[in-house]
Amino acid sequence: MSKKCKENGNSNSILTKYARLNYWSQVDTRPVPAWLNKYEVGSGSFFYNGERISYSIISKDFEPRLPGFVGFPEGHLFISEEVPKDYWKSMLIHEWLEFTQFAGQKGRCVKALKRELDFAPKGDGRMAYLKYRELFFEGLIEFYRDSNEVSDEFKSEIQGSYELLRKLIAQLEIENLPAECLGGHSLAEFDNLDVFERRKIILREK
Repeated sequence: MSKKCKENGNSNSILTKYARLNYWSQVDTRPVPAWLNKYEVGSGSFFYNGERISYSIISKDFEPRLPGFVGFPEGHLFISEEVPKDYWKSMLIHEWLEFTQFAGQKGRCVKALKRELDFAPKGDGRMAYLKYRELFFEGLIEFYRDSNEVSDEFKSEIQGSYELLRKLIAQLEIENLPAECLGGHSLAEFDNLDVFERRKIILREK
């Protein structure tokens, strides 16, 4: 194998309680509720389409079993302190849009994810971002797998985003690969394969 190929190639948790709450389609201007306020370690704001959007920075102790959490319950937008700062705006935009512009729509989570990625890191930082979000959605799916605290519709929404992230990661892994990494397939044949089948070939070739 060429060197070039190798180189390219708990139901009582606070988060569960927050997930039971109805999401509002407008920002709540009331003070941050006590159940959330006690975990607040800071605050900030950003501009989106000319609108200033405020958010709270929440201690990771809020829900240590779900690293990188972000949420928008009762119109109170927040993000975990442990999320890399370069990721804050894009992730917060996702939450904001999912429960305002896309509220009530089928596929709202995927729609918000696609918009989120317009603001996510590009270039060398793209893969790390996609994997960070993939890990979050994978954890979120597992967190609620056997839970009755959220609807099946909610579970379907987050599953959709997880699957899209997996596909985007696989596509990024196979971009610009040299011919010797295609497992004996012509480029045309390779392009006609499902993205995950292409990924299997690449991993086998490595």
